[in-house]
Amino acid sequence: MKEIETHQYTGRVDDPDMKERIHQHMSGWTETVRGDAPVFIGFRSDEGVRRNKGRPGAHLGPVKVREKLASLPWTAPIYDYGSIVGDTDLEGSQAALGRAVYRVLHNKQFPLIIGGGHETLYGHYLGVRAAYPDKRIAVLNFDAHFDLRDERPSSGTMFHQILSADQAIDYYVVGIQPPGNTKSLFDAADRFGVKYAEMETVRKTTIFEEMLAELAEYDAVFATLCMDSVQQGVAPGTSAPSADGYTAAEIHDMVGKMAELTNLVSFDISEVSPPLDVDDRTSSLAASLFHSFMTKKESFQ
Repeated sequence: MKEIETHQYTGRVDDPDMKERIHQHMSGWTETVRGDAPVFIGFRSDEGVRRNKGRPGAHLGPVKVREKLASLPWTAPIYDYGSIVGDTDLEGSQAALGRAVYRVLHNKQFPLIIGGGHETLYGHYLGVRAAYPDKRIAVLNFDAHFDLRDERPSSGTMFHQILSADQAIDYYVVGIQPPGNTKSLFDAADRFGVKYAEMETVRKTTIFEEMLAELAEYDAVFATLCMDSVQQGVAPGTSAPSADGYTAAEIHDMVGKMAELTNLVSFDISEVSPPLDVDDRTSSLAASLFHSFMTKKESFQ
């Protein structure tokens, strides 16, 4: 069993008689929790980044993002499961994350997962598939990269692993950057029937809204946001930052629209690497995106 680490939330208090911030409503999650509510789960691992020859540091993301979340305004129930503490046994760590995601979904709450390297997504998937074993599922990825490598499991292989083994899942990805993907990766995307949009297409067309309309027809959808899909000036603290990624306004708008999907069951944000960050820009943006998502998801209010 992997270690589960708890996080102690602290933050600003304006009036001792008023509870208006996340840290003042945060409770530890147990199976006695009832009702549709957000539940944060951390994945403190970047073994997949190391295997993918990237820049490590994302294992600290769940700590720093929670710190940035703590003082944001909130007045409804909210919970924290704790963090799975990963190690060199990436596959075991991902399985542990999958069990955590499954437990929260099985209890009818909504997992919000804080990575960790983008290998977080494979553990996320394991939990969703366990909770919906016979359902037609889609995954929506905000990413500069396909992550379709066919090699030892890492932060660049998750979707190849999933699509190779699961015939009842479809993969949508928005924000693909051609300089970050080889021809063989584009060929793999075509072979697997991936529905993708390059950054230029996202900006110039209504492809994202069209994808959301398609996603609404699935039994269940889960989503993942790799922070390397965001502009480097806004999110410098990632393993592989993008010079021309999403602006902060663009990604907030897209996450807000995604929150309106009634069949969306879980969401992760990965690749926040505090040692590589500048002035906490990346962790602050990740916290802001989670907060924006929560405020726009009607069932949380």
